[in-house]
Amino acid sequence: MLMNMTQRLKELMKRAESWPAKEQEALADVMDDIEQRHDRIPELTDDDWKVIDQRVALGDIATDEEVAAVFNRYRRA
Repeated sequence: MLMNMTQRLKELMKRAESWPAKEQEALADVMDDIEQRHDRIPELTDDDWKVIDQRVALGDIATDEEVAAVFNRYRRA
């Protein structure tokens, strides 16, 4: 039977408690890096800004529904 990911992580963390301090620090660093990637707000690229500027110049502005869809895409569950 496959264990779910949460249980697998708990088991790995429990075993990691017996690792040498240097290895524990390396694990913590990797976990911090992963967490930071999930907390990061995506930056707009120059190409994104060009498209925005073009749409504004054309008067083609996003509707409230379109804006909400973008925010919902990046909102945490």
